[in-house]
Amino acid sequence: MAAERFADLDAVFALEGEIVAKDSTTRTVRVEVNGRNYYVKRYHGLGKKPLRRWFGTPRVQLEWENLQRFADWGIPTARLVAHGLESRGGRFVRGALITAEIPDTVDLGKLARSHDLKLKSQSWRDGVSAQVADIARRLHARRFVHGDLKWRNLLVDAAGKVFLIDCPSGGFWWPPFLEYRVVKDLACLDKVAKRHLSRTRRLRFYLDYAQKTKLEETDKRRIRKIVGFFAGRDEEQETAATLRTGGRRLLAPCAIALDGGGELVIERWLRILPGKRLTGIGKWNGQTVLAKLFVAKRGSERHWQRECRGIDNLKAHDLPTPKLLASGKLEGAGHYVLSEYLAGAQCPDATSAEAPGRVFEAVGRMHARGILQEDVHLGNFLLRNGDLYVVDGDAIRPTGSDRERLDNLALLFAQLPPAACNGMQAGLLAAYRKGNPHLVVDAAQLGTAIVRAREARLADYLDKCLRDCSLFKVAQRVDRFFSLVRAEADFLAPLIADPDAWLEQGIALKRGRTATLALVELNGRKLVIKRYNIKGAGHALSRAWRPSRAWHSWIEAHRLGFLGIATPRPLALIERRLGPLRGRAWLVTEYCEGPNLQTRLAERAGNGAPARVKEAVRTLFARLAAERISHGDLKATNFLCHGDDLAVLDLDAMRQHDSETAWRKAWQKDRARFLRNWPQGSVLRRELDAALPPT
Repeated sequence: MAAERFADLDAVFALEGEIVAKDSTTRTVRVEVNGRNYYVKRYHGLGKKPLRRWFGTPRVQLEWENLQRFADWGIPTARLVAHGLESRGGRFVRGALITAEIPDTVDLGKLARSHDLKLKSQSWRDGVSAQVADIARRLHARRFVHGDLKWRNLLVDAAGKVFLIDCPSGGFWWPPFLEYRVVKDLACLDKVAKRHLSRTRRLRFYLDYAQKTKLEETDKRRIRKIVGFFAGRDEEQETAATLRTGGRRLLAPCAIALDGGGELVIERWLRILPGKRLTGIGKWNGQTVLAKLFVAKRGSERHWQRECRGIDNLKAHDLPTPKLLASGKLEGAGHYVLSEYLAGAQCPDATSAEAPGRVFEAVGRMHARGILQEDVHLGNFLLRNGDLYVVDGDAIRPTGSDRERLDNLALLFAQLPPAACNGMQAGLLAAYRKGNPHLVVDAAQLGTAIVRAREARLADYLDKCLRDCSLFKVAQRVDRFFSLVRAEADFLAPLIADPDAWLEQGIALKRGRTATLALVELNGRKLVIKRYNIKGAGHALSRAWRPSRAWHSWIEAHRLGFLGIATPRPLALIERRLGPLRGRAWLVTEYCEGPNLQTRLAERAGNGAPARVKEAVRTLFARLAAERISHGDLKATNFLCHGDDLAVLDLDAMRQHDSETAWRKAWQKDRARFLRNWPQGSVLRRELDAALPPT
């Protein structure tokens, strides 16, 4: 059974299991086969060092060889099961390494973070320390250095036996470089040891490592190098500076130093605004808390004070909000706010019959008490056990005018899907008036304000889909640009690394001069890759200075998604570049099941369209008309019948017009092109004509 599951790279990359670790180049999952657990470490071609794809031994191969060496040298390690890699044209594409799970083990780093009682047992400490010293000595005696000899890469089982794992960057070194690398290995071990072991125990470790009973002058010099190796650069505890420079890939769990000697242990990050604000769930003084960390070089104190004032304002006006437990400075710089963690709380569901009304009533109460939430949306409210809580004190501020209240109310309406907003507006307005009966709401003014707020939200969202943010992962290099849905980044990594390889091995849907489409399967999910081709030198020159058609399709697909209009979900945009010049481009979307409209209505010219299809046509084009959107190529094959909806395809010529006049001119062409899909004078054409908005 295991042989079948690990038969080839496609099978290995399709495996699903518990995600154990992931970074920009690897993803490790634990899978079970026939009652046995295995660790599958998958390498792909992304990362900060793209030249690794072309030069040197691939890291997956190095790790396989290094684990074999450990076993040959008598160093306990994980049992190797299989490994493989794929290269194309001399370039590494992907690879995988599979090891058997070592039963009943835990890494030393986890024991340290949880302050496990084993670390207080002298006999246990001495036994483990002696084994780690022996492992390090065996490596260094052969001129081999691990390169990442951290506590997390040392496993210990229930009997106290130590195992060494995870070594993709280890290798052999010669003097004079060997000494520096040896010191680094030992410093990595000591970095955590100095927080959990006494100086005497750490000295005993070095003597065990050196196999000596007393220190010589050369040993003293080396120890000074070990102790000072990370001075001023890296500590186990995170500070505002390390959190600020950590980007989006902050580790969890991690310990954070609070001013005055306290410590906060973050167990899970919820939201990361790199270099500015971080939100996570953690432990402080033995209780679970929601932590907000303000780490920006400039402005952290201002936002911290606003958060605290906002919470105080909510409490002063008798508006339920999680209890403030502590606030203060982080060690060195930055600030923190710790509040009660509401276990089991959920954000209100926009499609619920009751939840939105409760939010609107709460907003009404805030307005009646003279405060508002600047960035008001359903995500800033939590429901637990029937109680509604207001969160995000940083956005709370006083309000003085009715116009501010009306605009704030319109912003809340604009967060709802347009269809839901229109259908529920009267009921939600009544709920708001229940909380604030004093504001006189003019329906026309409110409608105008909602449109304005929704347009601003759409513009902001479309801007985000082309820049690196919490929703999208965007990278721009000399040779390529890509933007992809951040939540799908790890899943899409193999495809982003080499889209053409996946295109070639997929099922061809279209092979034309202008575009090539293929259906591919990645880890059990069906995707469609569309490559926008360059037809020749003249075409390349004309396209080089303009955004690609994939770029336009990416933006328009997100526009439709934001507006609630059906289209296959866009996952990634990739452009080949040479500096400012653009070449080929790829668009990756989810696969949308269903026949196209031409196939669905084939041979029905004399019978008319099914009622469901006519209703879908009427609904779709009414929505497009309401948003003043033209398509530019309304072939029947550019629509998929997906359930009760028509999903729109081929969006590179789509446009949202600023004026009614411009839209009507474009709609006249769109309408005529759509009707030309069916014979002049046919029943089908007449019925569809009646379903379309007029010109």
